[in-house]
Amino acid sequence: MASQVSPGVVIRERDLSTGVLVGVSGLRAGIASSFRSGPVGKITNIGSERELINTFGAPAEANAADWLVASEFLRYGGQLAVVRATTGVLNATLDGSAVLVGSKEDYDAGAGSSEKFIARTAGADGNNLHVVIVDRGPDFTITTASAHGLSVGGTYTDDAAVGHEVVEVVSTTQVRIIQGTAAPTPAAGDTSAAFTASDWNATTIGSTGLTYKEVGPRPGTSAFASERYVSYDEVHVAVIDTSTNTIVERSTYLSKISDAKSPEGSSIYWKDYINEFSNYIYAGALTSAEFTTLGSDPGAAVASYGATAAAPIEIARILKTAGGALSGGIDDYAYTTGEISAAYALFNDTEETSIDFVLMGGSMGSEADTLVKAGAVAQVANTRKDCIAFISPWNGSQVASSGNVALTPAQQLANTVDYFSSIGSSSYVVKDSGIKYTYDRFNDKYVYIGCNGDIAGLCVSTSQIGDDWISPAGTSRGGLQNVVKLAFNPNKAARDDLYTAAINPVVSFPGAGPILFGDKTALASPSAFDRINVRRLFLNIEKRARQLAEGVLFEQNDTITRSSFNAALSGYLSEIQARRGVTDYLVVCDDTNNTAEIIDRNEFVAEIFVKPTRSINYVTVTVTATKTGVNFTEVVGR
Repeated sequence: MASQVSPGVVIRERDLSTGVLVGVSGLRAGIASSFRSGPVGKITNIGSERELINTFGAPAEANAADWLVASEFLRYGGQLAVVRATTGVLNATLDGSAVLVGSKEDYDAGAGSSEKFIARTAGADGNNLHVVIVDRGPDFTITTASAHGLSVGGTYTDDAAVGHEVVEVVSTTQVRIIQGTAAPTPAAGDTSAAFTASDWNATTIGSTGLTYKEVGPRPGTSAFASERYVSYDEVHVAVIDTSTNTIVERSTYLSKISDAKSPEGSSIYWKDYINEFSNYIYAGALTSAEFTTLGSDPGAAVASYGATAAAPIEIARILKTAGGALSGGIDDYAYTTGEISAAYALFNDTEETSIDFVLMGGSMGSEADTLVKAGAVAQVANTRKDCIAFISPWNGSQVASSGNVALTPAQQLANTVDYFSSIGSSSYVVKDSGIKYTYDRFNDKYVYIGCNGDIAGLCVSTSQIGDDWISPAGTSRGGLQNVVKLAFNPNKAARDDLYTAAINPVVSFPGAGPILFGDKTALASPSAFDRINVRRLFLNIEKRARQLAEGVLFEQNDTITRSSFNAALSGYLSEIQARRGVTDYLVVCDDTNNTAEIIDRNEFVAEIFVKPTRSINYVTVTVTATKTGVNFTEVVGR
């Protein structure tokens, strides 16, 4: 009987080697942690270490363990799905009233909607940002004793008949102008005029030492505005990093007209453009104190300006006081068990994101908290049943908290086995004994981190040079990268104890370096699924089966559909057999398991039987000496 309510595909697994049930595989790993920057509480795909730095920032000492595990995984050629945990981080704002805007989606949904400017990502780095809006400003303000010579939209003519463009008529006795070929002098009769120089090109931006001119040329009139007989709608928006006093982002020749478009049809309204394309800030609403009263609100539609061909007017000018320094941003790297568990829970939805591995990352401050984190990682794989979770020991199991000194081998073994004892049996979980000492080049120090990123990475590199169903362990494929030393290097007796507890030893052999020396899953009972290569084989097959099954949804359940599905899946399994993944297989999808009753229930049934190839874990070589005259057939019986 089908258990589905809405149309969909269910993949079920049977282990007829022992009667145990289980599932999956791939090349993208999920990891959650606190980061320096980047979106909060959402999954972001990362393809390289450079992209990890650009999106989530370089590691601080406080989050280096998690960050380096993620980076180490990328070394092996994998991809990442990253979640920045929702901790106490806050985005810097213009007025310092910090808020949390986790992502662009959150901002669009109304988060921080009352703020004028907000740092794009949460964290203290936002406190280094200074926002400037560059509008067409005056060079001089002239105040006269009378209204003589002042006209809207005209020019101011001085005694030398030098033309000066009127920017804004403030009153009948005051005008703001842009300097022409020379400094203005009073017009005839305006002998009491007072001139206040304010050279636009030299206007400074806060305490940065930068000027408007360094942002870009004086804004003018866009083609969109000109076609509608409107003047001076253009503005530049720049973001300055005050820690270096450098302009990190320029957005030039935008418009104050809310429906302004480029010739290609995209919006050039400054707020819309900034909110869509800026890497540093969100832009909110300005108040009347941030723009002149001439014309209308710079956010109004074109029709609101009342411009006509006969009487074009200027749009209200945004004042330089509209921008300023952001502040109030807060870092928080110390996530709680609840916060990290909630972050990992975002990976539970198989339709939302595709992942093949889940990485535990680094240890937390205590063994108890680290176990909660490990449990959350395992829960993702056990819930999805299409990926594998990789878990490493708590650092304190092998390295003393005081002095960063390794414990004795006996203590390390006992602690490591005890730590993993609470991790439940599952073929979707892989446990390793490795804590490696590696160099953190970002903070110029050596640190201990778990090897779970490396072990998952070995699965990636094995798939690249071979196939998913090949074991990632051993001297041929199991070599770990970027290891100065291992905190715990188990000997043969210790490896026996680890393997009995389904913990894969990470061992450094003379001349061979650090190696993954086991390929067990965390499944406690003997089964075909207690090996990584078999688990990955079945995940591979199930992934392909799902793709093919999705293709038959809503098709006719007849001989043609069933035969086509059978042929496609059999062809795929045949290739796996040729590549040593299975020794034999059988696909049943015909009228024997698609009976009239099943067809009438709108169901489609296919069964796949496979004999997986097994990895060699134990080698016995017997060397026998015989007498010279003995025939070997007498010894071996053949």
